[in-house]
Amino acid sequence: SDNFAINKGRLPWPVKNGIITQTYGEHEHPVLKHIIVNNDGINITSTEGAKARSVFEGIVVRIVAIPGANQIVILRHGNYLTVYNNLSEVFVKLGQKISPKQEIGTIFTDKNKGNDTTFQFMIWKGKNKLNPEPWLSK
Repeated sequence: SDNFAINKGRLPWPVKNGIITQTYGEHEHPVLKHIIVNNDGINITSTEGAKARSVFEGIVVRIVAIPGANQIVILRHGNYLTVYNNLSEVFVKLGQKISPKQEIGTIFTDKNKGNDTTFQFMIWKGKNKLNPEPWLSK
């Protein structure tokens, strides 16, 4: 946990190339007026075939398939968790030790939405959801 915490602002991006397309927290829906959305992480959009990768060394503690969200991988880094949501393919196994920048899965590309390749990245400390953006290197 201490090693993870002291690297705030220096963690590598969870994808080699991408941009943040939805920020953390509550904000107005981009299309529907008077609708507030709450994002527990950040959404990062990349290119078709992009791979999600670990931001820090850790252990795979969960791999879950959720209808409408594809597959989710959760890594433990002491008291911290990182969550990688919307993977079409997973390369890691439960209990596996992971290195920084190790590829953990392929981000799902939605062919029905113009090849949109977006995934959600979250950081939790215990049960508290944190804004991932200030944790990542610029």
